[in-house]
Amino acid sequence: MRIRTLTTGACESEVARAARAVQEARRRLEDAGYIVQTLRLALDTSRTNYAADVVTAARDAEALARNAGFDYVSIGRVATDRLASLVEALAATEIVFASARLAGRDGTVDALATAAAARVIATLASTTPNGFSNLRFAGLASVAPGSPFFPASYHSGGEPWLAVGPEAASLAVEAAHEVEEDGADSSVQAVAVRTHRFIENLKTRIADHDARIRTALNGIDGAYGVYVAGCDWSLAPHPDITCSIGAAVERVLGAPFGAPGTLAVIRACTDAIRAAGVILIGFSGVMLPVLEDATLAQRNAEGRYGWRDLLAFSAVCGTGLDTVPLPGDASIEQIEGMLAEVAALAGALRKPLTARLMPIPGLRAGDMTAFDFPYFVNTRVMAI
Repeated sequence: MRIRTLTTGACESEVARAARAVQEARRRLEDAGYIVQTLRLALDTSRTNYAADVVTAARDAEALARNAGFDYVSIGRVATDRLASLVEALAATEIVFASARLAGRDGTVDALATAAAARVIATLASTTPNGFSNLRFAGLASVAPGSPFFPASYHSGGEPWLAVGPEAASLAVEAAHEVEEDGADSSVQAVAVRTHRFIENLKTRIADHDARIRTALNGIDGAYGVYVAGCDWSLAPHPDITCSIGAAVERVLGAPFGAPGTLAVIRACTDAIRAAGVILIGFSGVMLPVLEDATLAQRNAEGRYGWRDLLAFSAVCGTGLDTVPLPGDASIEQIEGMLAEVAALAGALRKPLTARLMPIPGLRAGDMTAFDFPYFVNTRVMAI
């Protein structure tokens, strides 16, 4: 299992200290046998919302992060009245991520922010090649600070923290592979037997890695004054089929992703995380990014599920709608409606959800995408 990110949250005055802590964490984890792919910085959101302008704040954040040795930086949740400037800010930077607050942690939906976020998505789509800058923007609903995963990550002030984001879908693939010997029968009874074994296999793997990572990071809190929050064990995938959450679901289900029973297996993945007995941070659920998972991309191309299916799956603990390819002529009203549904579900369930939507200029529903990006798998554009 690889570690996708070590993310630290800090105010500007604490970045140097946080950077030393995260570099030490990387060294220790690599000594423990892990590959750490990226280091990320989440800045205090007030830095963006009280700066002279968003463009300047984004450029300054990028320079600060690069000088401190980070690969990416989040400027956090941009205030609604400043979201219009975010398009220019993302165009002026390369490693900056940002978000909008669609709903609070109390479940209250912000209609003005939802409308403003829809305009950002539509404008980014029409003004950047392939609408690619939407990769660095998301709408957040009921999301707390401290997640290691971007674009959801933000810092809300106070003590610096460090969080680990494993690429944990590989553990689900391993756990699912062990139940294949039970056969591919897709009857309810057979799936139930495989699901039980799968949960036991996956929870053991998560608990073992969590203990190993915590042991490696022991003492960083005291040495650097940076709180080590732990791991977000969300089952984050990678385009490599050996790290496909879609492949894991299919092995347990005995049918293609999107077939009846898919939601139940996704629920089992969440149950395994809860049963592992680890400290839960961030989403601690299942990530279903359409463009970042080989199996999800293939099944989408085959028309086996749609965006509302993904939203339904999120009800049993996913991260919402992530890297969803949409028609380039999607209207602001359609995008706003999708964001509103994510916010409504998050508010009703009091659970964190995000929306990272990617309208692609010149493409219609059913057209194949043509991204030249190593972390994307090309697939068909979804119909709205």
